[in-house]
Amino acid sequence: MYNIFIFTMIILIFFVGLNLILYRYEFYNKMSLGKRNFFSLIISSICFLLFYKIFIFILYRLNDDLLIKGIFISVLAFIVMILCLYIGYEFSKMMNLNCKYKSELNKLNNKIEHKDNIIAKLRSQKHDYLKHLQVVYSLLNNNLNEDAKDYITNISNSFRSKTSRYGKVSYLDAIASLKYEECLVKNISFDVYIQDFIDNLVIEPSEMSSVLLNIIDNAIDSLSTINKDNKYIKLFVYEDEFQYVISIKNNGPIIYNTESIFEEGFSTKDGDNRGYGLYLVKNILDKYGYHIFASSDEFLTEFTILIPKY
Repeated sequence: MYNIFIFTMIILIFFVGLNLILYRYEFYNKMSLGKRNFFSLIISSICFLLFYKIFIFILYRLNDDLLIKGIFISVLAFIVMILCLYIGYEFSKMMNLNCKYKSELNKLNNKIEHKDNIIAKLRSQKHDYLKHLQVVYSLLNNNLNEDAKDYITNISNSFRSKTSRYGKVSYLDAIASLKYEECLVKNISFDVYIQDFIDNLVIEPSEMSSVLLNIIDNAIDSLSTINKDNKYIKLFVYEDEFQYVISIKNNGPIIYNTESIFEEGFSTKDGDNRGYGLYLVKNILDKYGYHIFASSDEFLTEFTILIPKY
């Protein structure tokens, strides 16, 4: 009974160790789960039988020399112990990697969900505008020009009163609303301060949304990794004589090498497929002749976007 238990444990060690080795090869990963397990079990059993036969043969040869036999068994037990520790370490590393992948997948799904919500809001606004256009067209078609003019004036006044903080880039309202809700769940204060209109932007709304979402999402991720009170993200929009200024501030961890964070592949986070968000942001803004700068210390991290008026 004792031998059966030992044999089973050794076969299990062979089985797990073989899986850890074979996972590195493409042919093995292409197999179905059932085929992989069956293949590993057969190879493990064969390896165990070979190991067992060699072990018995060596013990038989050393039967008359008890000292050498004892040293051999001790060395073999030590090797098996090291092998078990290595397998346990590799298995733990795989589990940790799997958790990281799941976490990254959840973050990506959340970003996609937020962007889908923004798109839904923009589609809703488009639907409302089309209805208003149909009404205006009907009034003009019936030669009710004054009524059409009054209707357009009322819509314009209503729209301006609803979006006066954001000028003509109403998607800021959708972004601010979505990120406020996300930050609320993560115990982060999110505030928007708009001092002036942002009019006549050349940049496409989808690209400007991508710029703002990348920076804000990075701030949220950064703040989510630390435990402190009064975590915040603040979005400021104002203008001077020559340019509009968008400033996004947070009190997360310090970012070192702020001059390098816009380079492709550079990231302050661990893991693969990192360092492309801010690189994308820089490329988008460069395309339109806009500028972005980053500064960071132990108290404050700030991203500043400069948009020339002329």
